[in-house]
Amino acid sequence: MPGSARFRQSIAFIEEHLHEEIPLEQAAQAGYTSLMQLYRDFYSYTGHSVKEYIRKRRLSVALGMIRSTQRPLTEIAYACGYSSQQALCKYVKSATRLTPLAYQKSTACYFFPRFDSEAVRQVTVSTEILPATIHMKFYSTRHGGIEQQALESLYALLPAYQSRLFGRDGQPQGGLFCYELAVEHDPALMHSLTGSIFRELEVVPERSLTCAKLAVRSDEAEIGLAWDYLVLKWLRTSMFEQDEECYGEEYIRKGCEVKKLILYVPVRKRTDYDKISMSWSEGLEFLAASREGEQAEEAAAAAVMNYCSRYHPEVLRTASMFCVIQHGGRYTCGVRLERGQAIALAEDSGLQILQAPAGRYAVLESSSYGDRGMFIALLERWVRENGWSREGALAFTIYETVAPGRPDAITMSVWMKLKDVKK
Repeated sequence: MPGSARFRQSIAFIEEHLHEEIPLEQAAQAGYTSLMQLYRDFYSYTGHSVKEYIRKRRLSVALGMIRSTQRPLTEIAYACGYSSQQALCKYVKSATRLTPLAYQKSTACYFFPRFDSEAVRQVTVSTEILPATIHMKFYSTRHGGIEQQALESLYALLPAYQSRLFGRDGQPQGGLFCYELAVEHDPALMHSLTGSIFRELEVVPERSLTCAKLAVRSDEAEIGLAWDYLVLKWLRTSMFEQDEECYGEEYIRKGCEVKKLILYVPVRKRTDYDKISMSWSEGLEFLAASREGEQAEEAAAAAVMNYCSRYHPEVLRTASMFCVIQHGGRYTCGVRLERGQAIALAEDSGLQILQAPAGRYAVLESSSYGDRGMFIALLERWVRENGWSREGALAFTIYETVAPGRPDAITMSVWMKLKDVKK
């Protein structure tokens, strides 16, 4: 039986016993694995420790009952595996900063879904002791192939080098693209590299980092997919967030041939989580364009920006909210119009006035970006599990600038229109 199938059996055991003390040895046995392997699998597949997963699942179930039922808190506490009402109140206050009664009356929602996706890559989290290294920068007029150019240049200078080798994308400078390499520190190597094609040599001391790691074969397309999985999917739903230290890759070589890479993302325990809330909207209007095919999203966004720049620059001066809707390979992008802001469109403009009707919405807010499909799927699960039904309109994603003059200060939210009556 594949490891992911065994893991799902352990998950099923945990879900069936959330209401009681869960012997982790039995959870491991349910998946025909060892306790140590279960610990590793939880980090690898869910990005959480097994105890953290159980704690969050219990709390999610309990808060759902608090919001949707009239059962006494003591009864809810015992039904969800808490030792007392006081213990439940403590966890609710810690996670939401609200008492159970205040949470019941609020629009905020805590939601941690059961893990039920297919894990396709093995991620590990461990403390890494990285050796003292010499960091160097390689510049080129071409971005394509810059990594291979940098490696070939290094092999030409240091043909006998067999110690650890690291790399990562660097910041462009003066119209040139940059790739950074790092070799283990040795004064003789520093002498060989000084005055070479490599620039800005720097010795970085030995350091200890907590890293999420993923091994991948040396193939450009496969490496791209692995980075997308690690950063946009695994990290986004894990108990971790990226630390201030930069990500990187370690080359595993045989001679001068790279056989595989280990992707490193330095992480720390997450301090904030995506927020789901119920929101009443009076309605929103967007000046929008739709495109299909390759680069459809970029083309749709450019069509709106170009039209506004030419005919309605006042829209861009005041705009702080932008929307994206995806339906298969068709993308619709728009900029929000202020209430009462009339725009007369020429018939051949290729644009439209898109309306998000007034009504109740489920809204998932995030301070960072990720796979929109993943956020929409999470919000759909919350809607189903909390007894609501979607209206027919497609979910849309809104990007909003929250600090004027700071293009990096952007929040993302997914909006889903709900029917007025619960099931």
